[in-house]
Amino acid sequence: MRGPGPPEAPVGAGFLVPAVLAFLSLALVVLLRHEMWQDEWQAWLLATGSPTLPDLFRNLRYEGHPCLWYLALFGVGRLTHSPLGIQLLHLVVATSSVYLICQYSPFSRLQKILFIFGYFPFYEYAAISRNYALGVLGLFSFCAVFGMPRPRNYLLLAAILLLLCQTSVYGVMLALPLGVVLFGAALRDPAAGTWKTAAAGTIVLLGVGLAVVQLVPPADSGFAVDWNFHLDFRHLTETLATVWRGYVPIPARDYHFWGTNFVPDPRWQAVLAVILLAFGLLLFLPQALPFFLYAVGTLGLLAFAYTKYPGSIRHHGHLFLLFMASLWLSSYFPERKIRPAWLGVFSGFCRTHRHRVVVALMAAQLLAGWWAASMDLAFPFSASKEAAGFIQQHRLEEMLILGDADDAASSVAGYLGRRLYYPASRRWGSFVIWDQQRARVTPGELTRQARELSRGRQQDALLLLNYELPPGSLPMILLKRFGGSLVPAENYCLYLLPSRAGDPQ
Repeated sequence: MRGPGPPEAPVGAGFLVPAVLAFLSLALVVLLRHEMWQDEWQAWLLATGSPTLPDLFRNLRYEGHPCLWYLALFGVGRLTHSPLGIQLLHLVVATSSVYLICQYSPFSRLQKILFIFGYFPFYEYAAISRNYALGVLGLFSFCAVFGMPRPRNYLLLAAILLLLCQTSVYGVMLALPLGVVLFGAALRDPAAGTWKTAAAGTIVLLGVGLAVVQLVPPADSGFAVDWNFHLDFRHLTETLATVWRGYVPIPARDYHFWGTNFVPDPRWQAVLAVILLAFGLLLFLPQALPFFLYAVGTLGLLAFAYTKYPGSIRHHGHLFLLFMASLWLSSYFPERKIRPAWLGVFSGFCRTHRHRVVVALMAAQLLAGWWAASMDLAFPFSASKEAAGFIQQHRLEEMLILGDADDAASSVAGYLGRRLYYPASRRWGSFVIWDQQRARVTPGELTRQARELSRGRQQDALLLLNYELPPGSLPMILLKRFGGSLVPAENYCLYLLPSRAGDPQ
């Protein structure tokens, strides 16, 4: 990567077109082979199952996400209910981010190729259709517009941050320090003007406020409702370890690889994370605003992981995205002299070796991305598609079907294109409502509900479970097991409960 200063002219079509087309083609192959799992289906089923926009916002109350991704899916869902709708939309979003990186980022061509085919741009935020890809697009749209020839469009940049806030809570946490960077740059720019600076700040704060209103859960929410403000060194170690997992997401060589790391001990992950954080802080130290962005942004993400939600690899990836955005934006700011001198020596060392470290991190990301993609191509990510195919092949889709656990069963509901009965919440549905009505059901309670529904409708019932019932303990017939899923929670057992099972003779 180049040092501070204006970026090079945008790359020519000889690099841009092949790079973007290669990404589009390879990502499409992985995406079409990928079986969607519960989190992907949840958003799609919610959007397509909401007849009107008021219904959509009412159903969004328990999701813990702002509305932008769901509004996009709501629009696509008016055209098709096929899961290809969400997947192709997601591919367009992911490819748009890759275009911005290849065309406008100050990275070398080698770094661009390593980055776009790395774990997060190529797999986690491309093959797996989630709202986080919109956050990636918003983040890199800000970087691209910020670096365009002056006069800088502060209102457009503020509008991008407003939209970034509507992607996820992580988008909000990235938008806040980026808003400070924008405000600081505007204060130093005579061409910005007082009213533009004030208007930009107002737009960013409006975006944050709108997101917060949507993120506040209702009183009966049953998901991630607690906060943790107690000092717990084990939890602190786990939180620090997320930096290593986000920067170097090379998985363990395990069949259930997703979310694992080849360094298995969180204590060693935390030690390596501290080294990476020290490198990043020293690297950006000579530039006030990039240093603020990296330091405060990273602190905010880690604080959220510690106090509210530890998250998974898709959440930890925002730490690495923040590092890349800080590198990108650092090209537009001058350096200052560091005091004391010994600190400047360490900072200079990090800046001297920046290229090697960045390439090494990107190479690790590339290795992780291709390993994940190859596993997804070779093995089923979820057994839900196979289970739905079996039900349809044997013409069982019109039967009474109960699904437990509901979040895993919802993936099969999506592929079947119909509602199931969820014993955990005692209601019919496709997407899951994350309220306190949901409760774990025992085998006895599961059987009771199944019998009651079966007799009331005078038809046999199918029980779709992501666990196996105790052998011989219930009057059910095991029809088939569906295994081999890369996501362990989405292996299934399909049982038949005859409508007169257990009736007195």
